[in-house]
Amino acid sequence: MNRAAIIARRDRRRPRLPVRRAMTLVELLVVIAIVGVLVSMTLPAVQQARESARAAQCANNLKQIAHATASFCDMHGAFPPARIVNLPTGVDPPELDCGGEHPSWIAQLLPFLDQQAAADQWDLTARYEDNSAAAREHIVASFVCPTRRAASQAKVPGGTTPPLMLPCGCSFPGETIVGGAVSDYAGNHGDLSPGSTGGPEDFYFGGRGTGVIISSRGICDGSTPRSWYDRVAYRDIDDGTSNTFLVGEMHVPRGKLATTPENGPMYDGSRFYNSSRAGGPGLPLAQGPDDDVLGLGLFAFGSWHPGVCHFAFADGHVESVGNLVNTELLGRYTNRADGEITE
Repeated sequence: MNRAAIIARRDRRRPRLPVRRAMTLVELLVVIAIVGVLVSMTLPAVQQARESARAAQCANNLKQIAHATASFCDMHGAFPPARIVNLPTGVDPPELDCGGEHPSWIAQLLPFLDQQAAADQWDLTARYEDNSAAAREHIVASFVCPTRRAASQAKVPGGTTPPLMLPCGCSFPGETIVGGAVSDYAGNHGDLSPGSTGGPEDFYFGGRGTGVIISSRGICDGSTPRSWYDRVAYRDIDDGTSNTFLVGEMHVPRGKLATTPENGPMYDGSRFYNSSRAGGPGLPLAQGPDDDVLGLGLFAFGSWHPGVCHFAFADGHVESVGNLVNTELLGRYTNRADGEITE
């Protein structure tokens, strides 16, 4: 047998391999389209799962704040004052005529949030701006909602605020703000009663709040507050601790995070809206981050969670309240002793 025949016979014995064919452009485009459809179907579910996790963390933050506030109340016999502020000049007796520029309730809460080292940096009898930058800029993760931002972003620089005139008749002059850490949560100051007329009955003056964490008048040593006069304790929550807000998410408009005055320094007690909020007739819950809340957004509660806002109640439990809650019911939640019990 010649050489050519031997080679031909050997080749017949080899298995024939299938011919490998590359994907055509049409097939590749079809695969890409199918992948795109699958991604578009699963992405909303992934985003919803992530938001559920963030909302759960937000609720847990409020629970921690509620427990810390309860511990403060157990030690001091009253809830912390939102801030120390007097009534208009000439209304208060001299022994109560001090305050207005001192640290807010959040600075007083630090030891009960396992933040003793940060608490030691504060002089609560000194003005906010006279405390150290390390104290003012200390960020507390429990006061940051993860739906809005990372904790590292919860700091506002110093700056100058424009003069404000709100629909309620409340006017605030422009001022220079010393920067510091900011919060996504605010104490329940109450509803708008007894009114907002620019006079001594205004809800944000010392002792006028109807909530649980309210502006209080200082017991003074000269110009220095050593304690506070308008004390709210558990016994003062006539409507029941399970029916009364303690702390809730504060409304901050989209694009205004860590911006004054919309999201000013949380330790600065010179301004009501840095760490306090109100709600009820005339002041609804914000419908979302794009709501101006009838021009009263600086005073309102509100969240960035779809359709709901989280609140911790005075008994420590946390609930999600629908953004469409009517203002009458909202007022019952914010007013500690209006005699109107929620169902």
